[in-house]
Amino acid sequence: MAWLEPLLAHFALYPAHLFLLLFGIALSKSTVVLSSLLPPASVMLLASISISQPSLTVGEVWLAITLGAALGSILSFHFGALIMRNKLSTGLLTRHEEKLQNIRRKLENNGVLVLFGSRFIAVLRYMVPLAAGMLPLKRFRVYCVSLFSAAIWAALFVGITSGALLIIPPMI
Repeated sequence: MAWLEPLLAHFALYPAHLFLLLFGIALSKSTVVLSSLLPPASVMLLASISISQPSLTVGEVWLAITLGAALGSILSFHFGALIMRNKLSTGLLTRHEEKLQNIRRKLENNGVLVLFGSRFIAVLRYMVPLAAGMLPLKRFRVYCVSLFSAAIWAALFVGITSGALLIIPPMI
């Protein structure tokens, strides 16, 4: 734990680095490739937000997480579109093929609600935007829903960590 003290001192001196760290964590936890390699989002974000409180305002922390999470969902959406455009889906996603088919069916029926709700469920956070990219959904609608759900998701994390939402348990 000797490494923690210099790290905290660094972030205290350079709040922009902390902003980028929060952005990067939220981005990676919303992206299909990186998310499965990292610890749970709740652990990473709650720890990072706690560290950030002396250096960044609540609004800056919320903004970093919102932008990172929304961009991660949008990148996953475009990755899904790339898969379909280049016919890369054969063999690439066979591990999650059944889950993707189920998500596709739900997206075709209730696209906006499924896309919004997926933000609050760990694996679906990146699988649903990926599947949405494989369907002919309107980009603007996906962008808006991704940004709106990311803003609420970030507000929950920031609110819980800052003590404003003590009665609501964190969503993974």
